[in-house]
Amino acid sequence: MISESMNDEVLRRIEERLRSHLQPVEPDPQFAVRLQRRLSQAPRVTLEHSIGLMWALISLGVGVFLGALVLWLLRRSPRPVE
Repeated sequence: MISESMNDEVLRRIEERLRSHLQPVEPDPQFAVRLQRRLSQAPRVTLEHSIGLMWALISLGVGVFLGALVLWLLRRSPRPVE
C-alpha cells in the first residue's frame, strides 16, 4: 500500500513538471484525420512474385549441374594410348 501511494505521488510530480515545462501543441486537423484513417484501416500490401529471378536461379543450377556432369564424363572416358 505504501509503495503504491509513493508511486502515485512520484507520477503526480512528474506530470506537474512536464506541465510546467512543456507547452501544449495543437496538431493539424488534416494530419489527425489521415493518421486516424491509416491506423484504423488494414494496410494495402501487395507482394510481387519474382518469376524472372526464380527462372534465373533454376537455369543457373541446371547449368552448373550439366557442367559438372560433362566434366565428370570427360574424366571417366578412357584416354587413347600413344
